Amino acid sequence: MMQLTIIGFGNQARAWSQNLQDSGFPIRVALRPDSSSLEIARKLGFETVEIGTPEFYSGDVFALLTPDQSHHDFMNKHASSIKSGSTFLYAHGFSLLKSEFHKTYPHLQHVLYAPKSIGTELRKQYTLKGKLGAVYSLEHFQGDSKAFEEWLLNLARSMGINMGPYKSTFKNETQADLYSEQGLLCSLVPYAAGEMFEHLVEAGMEPELAYFECWHELKLIVNAMVDIGPQDFFDLISPNALIGAEKGFKRLFTPEFHKNLKSLLTEIQSGTFDKELDQTDVEETRKIIRERWQQSALMKTFRTINQD
Repeated sequence: MMQLTIIGFGNQARAWSQNLQDSGFPIRVALRPDSSSLEIARKLGFETVEIGTPEFYSGDVFALLTPDQSHHDFMNKHASSIKSGSTFLYAHGFSLLKSEFHKTYPHLQHVLYAPKSIGTELRKQYTLKGKLGAVYSLEHFQGDSKAFEEWLLNLARSMGINMGPYKSTFKNETQADLYSEQGLLCSLVPYAAGEMFEHLVEAGMEPELAYFECWHELKLIVNAMVDIGPQDFFDLISPNALIGAEKGFKRLFTPEFHKNLKSLLTEIQSGTFDKELDQTDVEETRKIIRERWQQSALMKTFRTINQD
């Protein structure tokens, strides 16, 4: 059986490792010799290997689960030492498309296997036997694709994937992932919720009430939408919510909104966003965003309620 080496031990890597460990799927965790996570992984019972050793380079399948921006340097340093025919799994297609690893390192196989979940939810839904989806692509796999696909599907089942995994491509997965982050999941949802919270508090509502209405209930509503689908969701909600939803739809989804939303996808597909990434200081941006939310009334209420 092929040996799977998971590179890294962040949220996604830890979720992969723990889910597979619980399912009895053999893995090992690869980390730098000076990594603070090395001892943690060992205490959790994982077989570990130090990156850069002959033992590491002899692996069969490597899941590269460090941040995307680290992949180029990692591959530049280590890929030429890994035995020919070995396979790299990518949980997101971005770095391969950007750096064209399949052209730079043709002695390796390159496979997309992308669970559609953040690491904490991947672990949580596995333990709850919840719904987990994934997509995959063997477009840059030149070996026995039938045998590898069977191995990959077994990996997915062992990780808790029960919706698919479905076939896609590196390009499609990357563009869809970036677009959903920019247009909905990491922009529209949190920032609209935050602004509505502030409107309610400014109008004299108790912050705890505003928190439940604009933030906590998001999870409950989204769970219902995912569980029963859009059509039945609108049959489920109250008459007040139904009429209000139609009013909000007509008021907010203006031609300008549609234009701006579509422009995000256009800039992803044209490569404009890639250039923006190269010109942006990630940690400085993270600092600005953290400070923005740190000072927000919503964050203060979140802390108060969770402390209570």
